[in-house]
Amino acid sequence: MPDDDAERTVYNPGSLPPAAAPGAPAAAPGGGAVQIKPGDVLNHMYEVRRSIARGGMGEVFEGCNVNYAEERVAIKVILPHLAADPSVQSMFFKEARTLTRLNHPALVQYRTMAQEPQLGVFYIVTEFVDGPPLAERLRDLGPSVADLALLARRLAEGLAVAHAGGAIHRDISPDNILLEGGRVEGAKIIDFGIAKDLDPGSGTIVGDGFAGKLSYVAPEQLGEFGRDVGPWSDIYSLGLTLLAVARGRDVDMGGTIVDAVDKRRAGADLSPMPEPLRPLLQRMLASDPQQRMRSMEEVVRWLDDWSKGKAPVSPVAKPAGTGGGLAAKLAALNLPAKLTEPRGAMIAGGGALGLLAVLALGLSFTGGSVDESAELDPAAERASPAAGASPRPPADPVAAARGALAATTARLPCSWIDVARIEGGQGAPVAVTLKGVSGQTAQAIGQVEAALKQAGLPGVSVSYADIGAVPGSFCTLIDTLSQVRGSGMAHLSVPQARFEIAPLGGDWQSLAGQARAQALIEIDTAGLSGGRALVFLHEGGMMQFAPELDALQPPMKIDLGGGKYRLNLPVPETGWAAMFLVAGPGPYDKALFEHTGWSSYKDWDRKFLEAARAKGWKTEMVWFKVVNEQPDAKP
Repeated sequence: MPDDDAERTVYNPGSLPPAAAPGAPAAAPGGGAVQIKPGDVLNHMYEVRRSIARGGMGEVFEGCNVNYAEERVAIKVILPHLAADPSVQSMFFKEARTLTRLNHPALVQYRTMAQEPQLGVFYIVTEFVDGPPLAERLRDLGPSVADLALLARRLAEGLAVAHAGGAIHRDISPDNILLEGGRVEGAKIIDFGIAKDLDPGSGTIVGDGFAGKLSYVAPEQLGEFGRDVGPWSDIYSLGLTLLAVARGRDVDMGGTIVDAVDKRRAGADLSPMPEPLRPLLQRMLASDPQQRMRSMEEVVRWLDDWSKGKAPVSPVAKPAGTGGGLAAKLAALNLPAKLTEPRGAMIAGGGALGLLAVLALGLSFTGGSVDESAELDPAAERASPAAGASPRPPADPVAAARGALAATTARLPCSWIDVARIEGGQGAPVAVTLKGVSGQTAQAIGQVEAALKQAGLPGVSVSYADIGAVPGSFCTLIDTLSQVRGSGMAHLSVPQARFEIAPLGGDWQSLAGQARAQALIEIDTAGLSGGRALVFLHEGGMMQFAPELDALQPPMKIDLGGGKYRLNLPVPETGWAAMFLVAGPGPYDKALFEHTGWSSYKDWDRKFLEAARAKGWKTEMVWFKVVNEQPDAKP
């Protein structure tokens, strides 16, 4: 077994280490011992179901939300000697506030962090990921070049979002990546930015020293290069993780700290990495941070160029200290969207029967630790109103925030984002909640933060938790429809962001008993004149066109009266989905809606915009996600 095995943090349903018996006692911060066991309810919200494993920071349990038993969660109870330290408590809560704002499929979603008042324990709640850590699959994955590139891109995109949100992991390793469903494409990063243990003998130290697993940390985390820790440190660790996947076992970069430093000076052996990806690893694993790739966006851009047959170019980033924050660099990049070609033909229906038939078939088109020393100013390189001067704070910060966000969200790359709520003002801090989707979340966040700073509102708190990260294959569609987006339109709405697949009831006749998510979309036709075309699309294989709302019949459409309707769509596949409305004079050219335009119909975006502008069409869109997380019971 490699030396680093003792450092691993196991976080999946599986066998426990011999010394990690389930239900081991934990001490309350006040000193009394408690025993977390199945059946305990934490803060009247999360019920403990079973012990999963132990790691350096505490014990991990599977649990559920008592108010919604179908929501499975992972509950990590922090070890007593950590929870009793006020400085550690402060660090955990500060990081938790950042982590709850991060949202990307490659990042485990944090729910909350709290203290249970009766049991006296601190705990973290995240989504439950049913799958093994990458560390347990190294020997049997046997990845192809395409698999390695897919894994690299997914993890780099997730880390780019985290870095833009102010969080640096500092412990990227095969241990801290779970494979949901055992699949590379389901990789998720866990234990974000949280020190596993403050015991100097355990191999994970925070502060000015080493943080992370010895075999995978960057040289600067071991005291080299002025301890210049930043996003580039995660790039180094990700590079070693990819190398471990390619060689089928952990990298030999550990030993003692002196050994680890010497091995990094000598450089990693890249021979196990397939030759096409070796140049990427060379740039990711440069010992000197100034010669290394400096942002995860550079990694993504390299992979995009490589996938398109271009010679990847990755210039050395500007040295630290010459100005600029990560999110500003993110916003300045114009990364190409990676479009995935369709797996099969698209079928569309032009009325109630056609739409229902297509929904029933299930088609196949693919759209496809906060480190305070790291500079994460989201707008440091953007021009201010006067050179070297900061904008004057506005008299009405709420109105200024609303105006700045309205102008900015309308032009965000590959994003359909709305302002859900603005609170504060009159002396109170301004807080903004955004909702929607983005295929380039990191860039969108950087531009929002920069716009607020330019408006004199650098202290506004923005929640990005309700922004879903959709596949980049949606980008052409989103960017095209955004150009004719209706100002002030609010005719479409969804009551929730996620819909669970379950067997349909008898009202669905031929579909009764089949597993479908009943996605509810409400339509208010007040103020709509002329044509009203609806287009439903799904990342996993469906696109349907209804040229008129009146063509749809129950149970798919329910008349609520007063020009209001509820659509009930039986969606058979998991993944992101959208309904968009085209309002304006017809007739509508079916060719603009019956093709997967943005991937297979030549010049679709140009032709759609020409028609939309000539006829005065306006668009509106709502998004939701179809999931299948619970056993399907009989209806």
